[in-house]
Amino acid sequence: MGKDRIRSNALKHGLTARLTVWKNEDAEQFRALLAALLEQFAPANDVEFLCVEEMAMAKWRMRRVMSMEAAGNEQLSLTALPGPAGPLQAFTQAESRGQLLTTLRQREAAYARCYQRAYLHLLQLRGAD
Repeated sequence: MGKDRIRSNALKHGLTARLTVWKNEDAEQFRALLAALLEQFAPANDVEFLCVEEMAMAKWRMRRVMSMEAAGNEQLSLTALPGPAGPLQAFTQAESRGQLLTTLRQREAAYARCYQRAYLHLLQLRGAD
């Protein structure tokens, strides 16, 4: 009981979680995104596969941030947050309105950089052949 409580102390919004697909997200959509990128880039070995997988995870997280921003804009205009508690509700309650938008934009930029690094690494690997 005590360890569970301590474990969640650092959890504010989940945007930096190691988990790629959250429980409330469609894992099949992530697999479809990964399959599309695998088809597009056709990795020739495990290292190239890891680059494409990293690109898929970054793209998925960018989409999450964009959807959170859209949902947050709607919910922040309301005086009370309706519905059951979820990651977005906890996030909007934990952060001030200015911090919410700043954090979302910072995470989106970080994920975009992650995607770009993986893409450039993939190109570099292919140029080394």
